[in-house]
Parts: sequence; structure tokens; C-alpha cells
Amino acid sequence: MEKLGVQLIPLLLQGFNFLLLLFILKKYLYKPVLKILQERKKKIEEGLEFSEKMRAELGKSEKKAAEITDKARLEAQKIISQAKSDAKKKENEILSAAENEASEKIARANKEIGSMKQKMEIDLHKKAVEIASKMLEKMINSALSKENHLSVIDKKLKEVEKMLK
Repeated sequence: MEKLGVQLIPLLLQGFNFLLLLFILKKYLYKPVLKILQERKKKIEEGLEFSEKMRAELGKSEKKAAEITDKARLEAQKIISQAKSDAKKKENEILSAAENEASEKIARANKEIGSMKQKMEIDLHKKAVEIASKMLEKMINSALSKENHLSVIDKKLKEVEKMLK
């Protein structure tokens, strides 16, 4: 057997260890696990019996609930029809008030939009002039001759005038 790579003593020790482990697991693990499983099975059976009882009571409760629901539905229909007539009256009053208020708000909003538009146009014009003047200052400060300065200034002034129109 040694030619096959099997040594007898380690093989016997492994077999003994396996049997010892099997004995320990059976005694201390297998029996307690079976006991727990039996207790769980008993609890599940009790739970099933309880659920059957609850289903029977649920059927009775559903019948009572259906009767109460029918009575409540009839009362609700009466209340709804009364509420609909009252709501129609209120709706007409509210619509007329809302239309008046909306037309007033629209008129005020149009006035505000017009004034804001004018302010924005004025501000835009001022900003354009400021930007143009800053551009001219930078151009003047660069290293150009006087003739170049004058031609650049004239070009930029014409561009600014075109943008403002």
C-alpha cells in the first residue's frame, strides 16, 4: 500500500477521528436539533388550528361589516346629494369672485411687466455704454499711435451706436 501513497497508521487515525467526530455530533448536535424541530412542528400545528378558528370568526365579522357598510352607503348617498347641491351654489359664487379677482391681477401684472421692461431697457443701455467706454479705455492705453487710436475709437463708437439702435 505504501507504493500507492497510502500509509496505514495515518489512515487508521483519520478513520478513528471520523468515527469520534460522528459520535460527538450525534450525541450533542443531532438529538438537540431533532428536539427543536419537533417543538417547532408542534407550534406550527397549533398556529394552523388557531388560524382556522380565526377564519371562521373572520367570516362572521365580514357579514356584519357588509351589513354596516350597506347602511352607511345609503346614508352617504343622502349626504352626497345634499352636498352636491350646496357645492353647486358655492361653486357659482366662487367662480364669479375668482374671475373678478383674476382680471384685476392680470391688469396689475401687465402694468408691472411694462414698467419692468422699461427699467430693463434703460439698465441694458447703461451697461452697454459702460462696457463700450471700458473697452475704449483699454484700447487707448495700448501701444498704438495717435492715428491708430483715433481710427479704433471711431470704429468702436460706430459699433456701439449700431448696438444701441
